[in-house]
Amino acid sequence: MATLRDQTDQSTALLELLEQTACSFCDGGHLVQEQYKGNEAVVCSSCGTPGAQVWNCQ
Repeated sequence: MATLRDQTDQSTALLELLEQTACSFCDGGHLVQEQYKGNEAVVCSSCGTPGAQVWNCQ
């Protein structure tokens, strides 16, 4: 079973992979890492829509 640290590392890696990809909700935006409603996320730099977010499981 994965430990909380392993899950955190995997979540961070996922967000890093998605960072700088094109936004699928608008033209011209790209995903950047930031907080979204208290969760770590990648959010569009143009429209603000989250592409992915990771809920804190602590």
